[in-house]
Amino acid sequence: MKIENLAEDTSDFTGNIWKLQNNGKTVLIDAGTGDSWNKVRKLEKIDKLILTHSHYDHVDNLPKITDKYSPEVYAYNPENLPKKASKLDERDQISLAGLKFEVIHTPGHKDDSICLYSSEEKILFAGDLLFPEGSFGRTDLDEGNRDTLIESIEKIKELDVEKMFSGHDEATEEDVNTQIEKSLEEAKKRESKY
Repeated sequence: MKIENLAEDTSDFTGNIWKLQNNGKTVLIDAGTGDSWNKVRKLEKIDKLILTHSHYDHVDNLPKITDKYSPEVYAYNPENLPKKASKLDERDQISLAGLKFEVIHTPGHKDDSICLYSSEEKILFAGDLLFPEGSFGRTDLDEGNRDTLIESIEKIKELDVEKMFSGHDEATEEDVNTQIEKSLEEAKKRESKY
């Protein structure tokens, strides 16, 4: 499976847009915002779009994507979106470009946040819950809650992860489980991030 970040090298602030390609299928994880659209609109097709949460920097391009490509759209709380989507629930299994992922509800950054995990490939799409180098999502925005975020990270730390693709920053493939443990330790300090 080929995974590429369509938001790389954009000048506007945006969440990452992870493109998965395999078996003739194209799937996006998050829709991004701003000039990231310039790369998205060059795709031949988009079969599915999964939203990790409904903050604007992850969903702003959603109307343009649905108008141009008509993909299947999925989210934990579809009612939070500007376009129609199918609901995902905790522990749902979803096939993305031929690979099965488990949906894990991970609130704390936002109530509708999810992570997607492939036990087969040990891949985690972490949204804004976790970032490389022991960082984690901010909890000072609406619906943010540090205690809830800590509980969500504790769920994720039980997984065996070799590759992590977060909502911001680069992908990481080095000692990912150690990085997740460090994120949990940092979150438990309850120090302000901003």
